[in-house]
Amino acid sequence: MTIPFEILVLLRPDGFEERFHHFCRKEKTYVKAYEEAEKEYEFYFKRRRYSSYDSFRTVMSRKYKKRN
Repeated sequence: MTIPFEILVLLRPDGFEERFHHFCRKEKTYVKAYEEAEKEYEFYFKRRRYSSYDSFRTVMSRKYKKRN
């Protein structure tokens, strides 16, 4: 099975975040957008990237705090 480039990008933390933002434009809530990104990740890599939406938010929060 050949994995498309836009899916391989999900392996990077910022790639998963970009995909999350992509789905934010399509979904009504951040939780739904996160779940769509996780579904894509899980389809190709057979496991979830983060354990939950809260875990994803915690990682993103830490990332943005480091920038400031």
